[in-house]
Amino acid sequence: MKKNYLILNIFFALLFFTACNSNKTDNSIKPKNTVNIRENIEKANKILIEKDKDKIESFLRRHNLQATFDDTGFWYAEIEKGKGTKIENGTLVVLQCTINLLDGTPCYAYNEDNPLIFVAGKSNELSETANTQNVVSGLHSAILLTENQARYVFVFPPHLAHGIIGDGNNIPPRSILVYDIKVLDVQ
Repeated sequence: MKKNYLILNIFFALLFFTACNSNKTDNSIKPKNTVNIRENIEKANKILIEKDKDKIESFLRRHNLQATFDDTGFWYAEIEKGKGTKIENGTLVVLQCTINLLDGTPCYAYNEDNPLIFVAGKSNELSETANTQNVVSGLHSAILLTENQARYVFVFPPHLAHGIIGDGNNIPPRSILVYDIKVLDVQ
């Protein structure tokens, strides 16, 4: 009988130590792998951002655009000075606008008869309820630099445009977009 208790105690002790050791191994591997994955994703993002920056700066040189880099991540060039009302968050904006890929491929065009209308600084969900159009996040920030009747060229990297998936229509995944806009009206 004593022998059975001894064998059972040894069995449970081995089971206990094995379970403890396997948990330590699993816990120490998971965070390390998670950190490695996160670091690799961050490195990949930095490389993509630098490549996008190089492409945009090359585009600006080729088109002789004296553009300024905004801290939020886009480039802008004032083509024609505006007059009148400065655009602020919550302002209804009416634009004549062409949206092209960096290589010049046209994606969308809006004119005086069919303008792009949206509420500056408002989320797309709010724009939908206000019966206006959705716009990329970069344009919400960029439009605040302008005023009525101004004309600008904005260049948005993918993270401020349609991101890694595109728009499912005319804009492919990870596209850099060039917006040539003229502010028609501000309300």
